[in-house]
Amino acid sequence: MSEIVWHSCGMADVPEDSRWMDEAERARFARMRYAKRLSEARLGRWTAKNTVARALGEDASPDSLSRIWIRNAPDGAPELFVDAVHQPHVIAMTDRADWAVAALRLGPERIGCDLELVEPRSRRFVHDYFTPYEIQSVTIGDQDLVANLIWSAKESSLKVLRTGLR
Repeated sequence: MSEIVWHSCGMADVPEDSRWMDEAERARFARMRYAKRLSEARLGRWTAKNTVARALGEDASPDSLSRIWIRNAPDGAPELFVDAVHQPHVIAMTDRADWAVAALRLGPERIGCDLELVEPRSRRFVHDYFTPYEIQSVTIGDQDLVANLIWSAKESSLKVLRTGLR
């Protein structure tokens, strides 16, 4: 099994300038109309690029980070390019509440990651998305913690399968 490197960043870590982005990212982000979505996208890409730089022993200066591209495959999964060359590594990304995590597997085996707050999940949410066994598990112990752990595991698994919630 190949190595997994992960890294997390908060919104305050993301530089205001765009020197660390490549041209396609600059163009994509310039089209975003909603400030929240833009800041989350910038945070996700910043975190992913820093994770890749750490894992591959690359310099994390803005010029070097601009050589690292994260593109979405047709199914929406992120794919990694360095100097415009597709890399044989798998990257997973997630963000929540002004924090992001990226995990990079040095190799082709799929991985997933998810970041959640431990917060109340409604009964309807649990019944809509959880199996009977999972529902029973939520009723035992710390319900908010267990529900969010199960949900996070499901989100991570869907990223591995590259299906999302469809």
